[in-house]
Amino acid sequence: MSEIIKTEAIVLRKINFGDTSRIAQFYTRDFGKISAIIKGARTHKSKIGMMIDTINLVQLILYKKETREVQLVKEADLIKHYAHIKDDFDNVKYASAIIELLSYLTLENEHNIRLFDGTVRILDLLDTSKNEAQFLFAKYFFFFLKEIGYEFQLKHCNICGKELGADKGVSYNYETGLMCNDCSEDRLSNFNLKEELFNLILCLNSRQNNFIYKNEDLNFIIRMLEKFLMYNVHEFKGIKSLKMV
Repeated sequence: MSEIIKTEAIVLRKINFGDTSRIAQFYTRDFGKISAIIKGARTHKSKIGMMIDTINLVQLILYKKETREVQLVKEADLIKHYAHIKDDFDNVKYASAIIELLSYLTLENEHNIRLFDGTVRILDLLDTSKNEAQFLFAKYFFFFLKEIGYEFQLKHCNICGKELGADKGVSYNYETGLMCNDCSEDRLSNFNLKEELFNLILCLNSRQNNFIYKNEDLNFIIRMLEKFLMYNVHEFKGIKSLKMV
């Protein structure tokens, strides 16, 4: 039997189904990533169909059955539609990148309340904050990696355990991670991190928000994290939204 449940959800994707319905993919607070059908969503009278739009935050009431891959939406209420995100190209670009990460790199029915709340928080900031979207996304990217089990080790060398310091020289290898200067001499380095760049990585992983950075350095770090995921998750081919121009 189906169970009637209520949960908050971020809309990740939607596709047409049949003549009048849609199937949407959601990242929910209580159940992680799920798919559900909205019957009649494409009819003019469907209020639910208008609410189920990518990036929107909604409250769902579902008929949920554990043995069913696609659940059934009974009701929906709009919580936030992030108008300021959708009115700005950069905000759309990086919000879409967040949606891609959730859609392609989280597992069905594996809930993570911290990840859900953190994603809502970053979408709120993209919608209201004066901080640049690229900066907010870079901070989120590190948070996301930690929550899916790919946290960066920033304090110590991944080879010998020696404490890392920007002034001591830091190198990076996609297989081993961050390395001290001594260990990098015996191993292939994908690149060396200059002091300014390594300090920026540390700041992005802190609660600090007011620091000076260069946009090209942020872009380098985001690209480094994307390549790191591509190296470790072979079916992942990169974030298409980041190629928006």
